[in-house]
Amino acid sequence: MTTLLSRNITKFKTNSSNIRIYHNGQYPLEDIANVLYSVFHLYSSYESIIEMINISDHIFFAYDQIQHRCVAGAILSNSNPKGGLYLKLFGVRKSSQHRGLGTKLLTAIIQWAYQTRHKFIYLHVHVKNFKAIGLYEKVGFRKVEYIPDYYNQTPKDKPDAFRMTLILR
Repeated sequence: MTTLLSRNITKFKTNSSNIRIYHNGQYPLEDIANVLYSVFHLYSSYESIIEMINISDHIFFAYDQIQHRCVAGAILSNSNPKGGLYLKLFGVRKSSQHRGLGTKLLTAIIQWAYQTRHKFIYLHVHVKNFKAIGLYEKVGFRKVEYIPDYYNQTPKDKPDAFRMTLILR
């Protein structure tokens, strides 16, 4: 059974004609969960990803109109009382990586956050996830804290993380 997300939708234009980026909206929950699970399956159960999506404040996803599927997704929470957004999960389907989709999706999120007057976006990333760190730094995030044992409940080697922040001006 397909469960549809039902939130107000915002569509973002991209330079690539076949990719559309959406904020919230009506879309099959399983499609977004499958993208995020394909990236985080070693660390989170499918059910926990579904729950994170259901309780998130904002869902962004990239949809490939040629492949007819969701190729990237992000879930965010605006639970920070100082006007910040927390990027809980962010992922691009492996078969769609190295095409600039992560950059496009992050750029759309940043543009929206700026327009809605959020003050900053922050996230946590494993210290050995060099590809993700590079992407985050590319769009303006900076490492602000080293957190030992952040991922102590997961099977990660050296479960340390960086907290990274992007200040929106």
